[in-house]
Amino acid sequence: MGGREQVIASMEAEYYAMKARWNKDVLTIGRILRAHLHVEYYLTEFLQHTNPKLGDLDEARITFNQKINLLQSGDRTVELLIPGIRHLNKIRNRLAHNLDATVTEGDATVFLQGMFNAFREAGASGAEKQLSTKPIDVLEEFAEFASSMLHAPSGQHSKAFDQAMKELSGRTETP
Repeated sequence: MGGREQVIASMEAEYYAMKARWNKDVLTIGRILRAHLHVEYYLTEFLQHTNPKLGDLDEARITFNQKINLLQSGDRTVELLIPGIRHLNKIRNRLAHNLDATVTEGDATVFLQGMFNAFREAGASGAEKQLSTKPIDVLEEFAEFASSMLHAPSGQHSKAFDQAMKELSGRTETP
């Protein structure tokens, strides 16, 4: 390796590179991971509730992406979440491969498409609430929204929620 000094210099460079990776933005890393874990928890709950014959998905060690593929069940509300859930997984994978905890404007744009953005804006209309445009905040808001939508069918208010969704979509008949 060129002698003692070069070995020491190489070892120090490697140490400082590891230290730099260790000292990445842990707050943003934590926010991304929490959002991903939260969505995965409710994704698993949704799949087990709507497909009870699947068995224990945790025991089967099904990946997040495989769970997303199982979502394509004909539930229009849930299917509208799939692009955002896929993108959340893409961000988590991006983080896993380089520890760069960034959520870009382009990432936020993916989350702000469709149903989530409509609900987000409706929730803020008429209120003094200012919607954050920070991409990490949008990611977290999407994760909370997606989780609540995935939880709705198994929650105690699922029938009322189903009726509200039908009324929002213009179908006002009651089941």
